[in-house]
Amino acid sequence: MVAVIKEFNSDLTVLVASCDAYNDVAKNFIGLFRKYWPDCPFEVVFVTEKKIADGESCCFDRNILCGAGGNWCSRLGKALDEIKTPYVLMLCDDYYLESAVDTDLFLKRLAQAKQFDAVNLRLIPNPKTFRQFNDELMEYPKCTAYCIATQAGIWNRQFLRRLADGLASIWEFERYGSFMVGDEKRPLLVTPTKEFPFVDAVHKGCWEKFGVDVCRRNGVEIDFSVRGLPPLKVRLCEGVKKLIFAIFPWTLIVRIQNLLDVGMKEKKK
Repeated sequence: MVAVIKEFNSDLTVLVASCDAYNDVAKNFIGLFRKYWPDCPFEVVFVTEKKIADGESCCFDRNILCGAGGNWCSRLGKALDEIKTPYVLMLCDDYYLESAVDTDLFLKRLAQAKQFDAVNLRLIPNPKTFRQFNDELMEYPKCTAYCIATQAGIWNRQFLRRLADGLASIWEFERYGSFMVGDEKRPLLVTPTKEFPFVDAVHKGCWEKFGVDVCRRNGVEIDFSVRGLPPLKVRLCEGVKKLIFAIFPWTLIVRIQNLLDVGMKEKKK
């Protein structure tokens, strides 16, 4: 039997960023992705250290194994060097799809990213912005908190590659990266509503309830011996954090955090 070589859309690659410590999470990702985006026209690339995360009945189109000893941004940079499409849809390994992706709408957003020469077109308005770009899209002001974020979105690959250079963790990428784009003339765009139907299934190394619910609804088994639900201390800390961010301007808080180098999570992922 002759193997059929699938031809992928040459404009964009789906990049799934992971690490070996989250291998149990990543294994669930691809099954849900194939179920809810069966007509995805793009190559789906899994980026990690040494462990692949293909499921029992489905797999990623390509694995980029970066080896041990690096960090989240160094793995991202290596992967982007091996990807040749001008755009990438960057996803984290715990972004579990929970309903069908609208491929036509996604292709429209990709076309708009090209039309407006956007360096990023985020597919979920998190955080919210009140700056209107046009009748369909919003815009993040440069050098504001989380104008750069790993929320599901379409990226200009070359811009993303330069941004990752010299940074380490996913949290440095967001917190420091947000204030490294002051000279960038091209827009950071975002859809007014959530258009990529995912849940962030894991937070601070623990399963979120809605992540567990998505798995249960889809018959996906979770190995709670690797990670469990968040303990009370974590839930209380997150509640206090949300209260602080609700009271004070996000950009001020993040600038202070960056200045004092506090609140940064582990460097591994």
